[in-house]
Amino acid sequence: MRTLASIAGLVLLPFAFAVAAVPFVELIGLGVHRQAASIAVSTTAILLVAGPALAVAAAAPRFRPLLFPLALAAWSVALFVSLPVYFPGERREAVATGLTILGLGTNLFGLADRLVGALPQEPEWATAEVELAPPLVVDAPPPAAPLGADQIAIPYEGEGRHLSVPVTFGQGEVEREVDMMLDTGATYTTLSREVLEQLGVTPKDSDPIIKFTTANGEREAGLVLLDRVWLGDLRVDGVAVATCDDCAGGDNAGLLGLNVASGFNLSIDADRREVVFTRRTRFDRQLDIRHFIDLDATFTRTSSGRVEADVRLENRSPRTIEKATAAVRCGSSEWAVEFPEIPAGVLMNAGRRLGRHDPCDQYEIGLHEAYW
Repeated sequence: MRTLASIAGLVLLPFAFAVAAVPFVELIGLGVHRQAASIAVSTTAILLVAGPALAVAAAAPRFRPLLFPLALAAWSVALFVSLPVYFPGERREAVATGLTILGLGTNLFGLADRLVGALPQEPEWATAEVELAPPLVVDAPPPAAPLGADQIAIPYEGEGRHLSVPVTFGQGEVEREVDMMLDTGATYTTLSREVLEQLGVTPKDSDPIIKFTTANGEREAGLVLLDRVWLGDLRVDGVAVATCDDCAGGDNAGLLGLNVASGFNLSIDADRREVVFTRRTRFDRQLDIRHFIDLDATFTRTSSGRVEADVRLENRSPRTIEKATAAVRCGSSEWAVEFPEIPAGVLMNAGRRLGRHDPCDQYEIGLHEAYW
């Protein structure tokens, strides 16, 4: 004859299993999401029922039928409430997955979605905490060193060997600021025909033709002489510029070559992204002058065996040459022939007697240094 406890237990058992079904499918779905082994998923779900059964085994036999559904329901509710503490933010998706698996891969005609939608929201203390991203802090560059009257710091664009700086070119009353590629591998500064024409300079067939070196190799171009170039507030007068359309590219109008850059000591402040130009004490301008002069010499041996050199230098530029020094060479011997101020368009002669030296088959003459 059934006792009252047994009858009550039978009545409560379906309710207890219904309550246990929710954490059951939740455990199965959670195991699938976390890619647990199949045996581990099955064992975990079975322990849902085995746990309460073992707990009531210690009770008197006549109370076990009543205590088991009560323990199963209580244990199931405890699991349902506590699992989000350890797996925050995963309950709804885990239940939906478990229901789909029990539905043999289907959504049970939308039943899984409806049941999941009816689940209570996870408590706030169970919500997955996302670490607060700290504000981005960009280290300020160190304070700039004070600049002297012979220095200028110019901001640059680009990286590595491709640094671009603003440069101002002037011809007569016209000035034009353009971005130039700082190319210490280029002998001469270059500009395109378009920029030269904007300055009022039209390249001509009579312009000196030079071969010059860039970082991309050797090129040939006509050479024009511009009045001035500004690097910030530092001015360089009488700059030879090669006409080179191919040297311009992107936002750069050309190359800033050694005939300008060698007049300065350069340092790159990568923290502040600036190039610091410091004017050198002496700036030999022979790169700019050499193609705008004619220089030659004749040599005569006197009856005493000494050699006299007649050196001629013609200034074909529109500017006055302040000073020029020619070098006469014979083998390992070398002599300097200095010229004072040479106005534009003027031919000057300088006769010099060379020191005693071993005879040589041919004398050489070249420009040693020159200044506007």
